[in-house]
Amino acid sequence: MTKIEQVGFIGLGLMGTSMSNNLLKAGFKLRGYDTLLSAGDSIKLNGGEIVRTPVETGENSQVVIVMVPDVPEVDTVLNGDDGLLKSPGDGRIIMVMCTIDPGAVVKFAEQAKVAGWGYVDSPVGRTADDAREGNSMFMMAGSAEDKAAVMPVLAAMGTTIIDCGDVGHGMTCKIVNNFMSTVGAVIVAEALRLAESGGVGPDKVLEVVNGTIAGNGHSKLHFPNKALSGNLNPGFAVKHARKDVNIARMVMEREGMPCYTAPAALAAYDAALERGHGDNDWSDLYNVVNEIWQESRKG
Repeated sequence: MTKIEQVGFIGLGLMGTSMSNNLLKAGFKLRGYDTLLSAGDSIKLNGGEIVRTPVETGENSQVVIVMVPDVPEVDTVLNGDDGLLKSPGDGRIIMVMCTIDPGAVVKFAEQAKVAGWGYVDSPVGRTADDAREGNSMFMMAGSAEDKAAVMPVLAAMGTTIIDCGDVGHGMTCKIVNNFMSTVGAVIVAEALRLAESGGVGPDKVLEVVNGTIAGNGHSKLHFPNKALSGNLNPGFAVKHARKDVNIARMVMEREGMPCYTAPAALAAYDAALERGHGDNDWSDLYNVVNEIWQESRKG
């Protein structure tokens, strides 16, 4: 592939906008698309171009990044009437960065190959704050040639790039990571309220927990900086955490594996969604647990 000068970006939400602006700061030209045209306002201010269809993002772009919610949206932007795969790839590369079923990743890679596109499975890790600061992690997977080609693009958006192997392996790593972290958030939310039921406040119990093997990223940084400080601006929203733990459940059930914790975690996230917390930071589970607890005490 020739030098990458222009990147297409499909999906300009909280993460996508930050990542697009970092690409522009690094000197790449950018053509962005989102179903909500106003989502690209800051990108236009920084010199990017906003187009009206997914296929237009590929015009003169050597790489096109896809950052949309889930499998149906990826299918639409790739295979829809104005989908990216309507344009011959000629060796250009698609990078799907959203968190989806690894089985779907392999299917989309095969479709891209038929249309002449390369494909790098490269889900993004860390939070929206990290994306804004250019500190994201990427779990990169694909052919050696395609991975080498996209390295400058990934380096413009993040500080950690891990080569996970073949297509599908990057998404598998992301699902494992998010499964552990989404279940962990439920555990910390419930544990802090358990402490409170015994008259112990969060500060003291976290001092104990974080001095032992029980401590984790949620107890050391996430909950103290978010829900416990009254900051529910989403670094990672409840609704997205629910989606990711459900992907892990589907994969485990499909493979015939034991699956004990995923259904319990899903119940907690579903309770949060039912109570209108879906757009809040996932640490808001702490407040959801309290709402349900207080209601049970009144009953």
